[in-house]
Amino acid sequence: QAVATWCAGGWGAKALPLQAPLAMAAIPIRVRADRAIIKRQKDEFLHETRMEQEADQFRVKHNGLWENKTAATIRTNRVKSKAVALEAEHKAQLQQRRARLAQKLSAEMRACEQEMVEREETPQQRMEKMATRAYELKKRREDERQAVVQEKLYQQWRSGIDDLRTMDSKLVALKTIADRDFQLDEKAERLAEEKQHDQFYDRLWIEGYHAKAEREEREKAMKRDRGAQQTRVLDLQLGMKQTRLQQEKEHQQAETEEMKKLWKAQEVEEKESIIREKILAREERNKADEHAAIQRDQIAREVHAEKQFDRNFVDGVLARERKLTEQEQFEKRRAKQKTIEFTEALKIEMAKKAANEDELVRLQQEDMDRQWNKRYQQWEKEELARRALMEEVYGDRAEQVYLKQEMRDQLKNEVVQEKNMIDTEVERLEAIERDRAGGEKLVTQRHQEELFRQMDFHQVQRHRQMQQHSIEQRQAAIAEEKIRRAVHAEKVTANEVMKEILHKRATQRPHATVMAPWDR
Repeated sequence: QAVATWCAGGWGAKALPLQAPLAMAAIPIRVRADRAIIKRQKDEFLHETRMEQEADQFRVKHNGLWENKTAATIRTNRVKSKAVALEAEHKAQLQQRRARLAQKLSAEMRACEQEMVEREETPQQRMEKMATRAYELKKRREDERQAVVQEKLYQQWRSGIDDLRTMDSKLVALKTIADRDFQLDEKAERLAEEKQHDQFYDRLWIEGYHAKAEREEREKAMKRDRGAQQTRVLDLQLGMKQTRLQQEKEHQQAETEEMKKLWKAQEVEEKESIIREKILAREERNKADEHAAIQRDQIAREVHAEKQFDRNFVDGVLARERKLTEQEQFEKRRAKQKTIEFTEALKIEMAKKAANEDELVRLQQEDMDRQWNKRYQQWEKEELARRALMEEVYGDRAEQVYLKQEMRDQLKNEVVQEKNMIDTEVERLEAIERDRAGGEKLVTQRHQEELFRQMDFHQVQRHRQMQQHSIEQRQAAIAEEKIRRAVHAEKVTANEVMKEILHKRATQRPHATVMAPWDR
C-alpha cells in the first residue's frame, strides 16, 4: 500500500492502473527522474504563486484595515470636534441662562423685599388681628358646644318616646333581615359559580385524559413501525457490508500480487540510485571544500581589515581623550592657582584688618552676633505680628458674640413687650365688656324700679302672675305641638325607610319568604 501511494503521489496525476504493473517497470529511470524534477518545479512554482497571492492578499487586507482605521479616526476626530463645539455652545448658552436667571432672581428679591416692607404690620394691627382671631375662635367653640348639646338633647328626647323606640327596633330588625337575605343570595351565587367552575375543569380533565390515551396509542403504533423499519434497514446494511468486505478482500489480494512485482523493480532502482548518489556526493564534497577554503581566505582578510580599522579608531579616540584630559588638568591647575591666590589675598586682607588671631576671632564673633541679632529681630517681628493678628481675631470674635447677644436680647425684649401689649389690650377689652354689662344691668334695674314706682305692687304682682300663667300655657301648647309634629315626622320617616327596605327585598330578592315578626 505504501509503494502504491508513493507511485500515485510521485507522478502528480492519476495513480497507475493496477491492471498494468509492467508499464512502470518499462519506463527508464532517467525519464522518471526528469518527470519527478519537472513535477517538483511545478509544485514549487505553484507554491511560490500561492505565496505571492497570499502576500498580495495580506497587503490588500492591511491596506483596507489601515484605510478603515484612518476613516474611523477621521470620523472620531470630527465627532470630537463637533462635540467640543456643541459643548462650548452649550456652556455659552448656560452662561447666558445663568445671567438671565441672576437678573430675574435679583428682580424677584427686590420685589419680595418691597412687598415685605409694604406688608409689614404694626404692633397695633397685630393686636387687632389677634383680638379678632380670639373672638372668632371663642364664637366657633361656643357654636360647637351648642350643636353637641342640641344633638344630645335630641337623643335624650327620642329615647324617651316609646313609639319612636318601637319604630327604631322594628327598623333595625328589618335592616338585619334584609342584610341576611343579601348575604344568603351572595353565598348561593358563589356556590353556584364554584360548582360551574368545578364542572368545567372536570370536563377539561376528562378531555385531556382521553387525548393522552389516544396519543399513547399512536406513539406505541409508531414505535412498532419504526422498530420493524429499523430491523429491515439493519438487515440490508449487514448484507451490503458482507458484500463490500468480500470485494475488498479480493481487491487486496490482487493489489498484493501487483505490489510484490513493483517492489522488486523498485529495489533494483534504489540500488542504482544509491551508487549515483555516492558519486554525486563525492563531487559535491570536493566543490564544497574548495568553496570553504575560498570563504576562509576571504573571512581572514575581512577580519584583518576590521582589526586594522578598530585599531586606528581606538588610537584616534585615545588621542582625543588624552587631549581632553590634558585640557581639563590645565583648567584644574589654573583654577587651583586662582583659588590659592584668592586665599592668599583674603589672608592678607584679614591680616590687615586683624593684627592677631584674637582680633580675627572677635570679628567673627561680632559677625555671628550681628547675624543672630538680625534673625532674632525678624523672629520678634513675626511673633509681634502673630500676636497682633490673634488679638485682632479674638477682638472681632468678641465683638460678633456681643452683637449676637445684643440682637438676641433685643428680640427677647420685643417679644416680651408685644406679649405685655397683648395682655394689656385683652385686659382693656375685658374691662370695657364688664363696664358695658354693668351699665346695661344698672339701666335695666333703674327701669324696673321706675315701673314699680308707677304701678301698684299688688296690681303688678297679679299682672305678673297672669302674664306668667299665659306664657306657660302658650309655651306648653307650643311644646306639645312640636313634640307631636316631631313624632309624626319620625314615624313617617321610619315607615318610608321600612317600605324602602321591603320594596328592595321584594324587587331584588323576589323569592324571599321571610316576614317580619310583627306581621306574622
